[in-house]
Amino acid sequence: MCLRNSDLNITTIRPCYLTHPARNEDTDDVLLDTANQLDLTRRDLVQWVVSKSSWHFMSEFAQQEIDVNDFSKELERLCA
Repeated sequence: MCLRNSDLNITTIRPCYLTHPARNEDTDDVLLDTANQLDLTRRDLVQWVVSKSSWHFMSEFAQQEIDVNDFSKELERLCA
């Protein structure tokens, strides 16, 4: 499965990755690249991006650039 930017077009107001102020096109690209490398399903990706833990994850890296390794560590638990 190839996850795309359109898979992130979800409307929500709850604190999560999608509403975090540090989210931008670059973080979306890295997130999708990582999710595709891990062969995440759209369902798993959506589950994470709307979770409160995704907000906390983004807050940890708010002052840094997030890379594939950072997302990998966070998303690998969804692969279990």
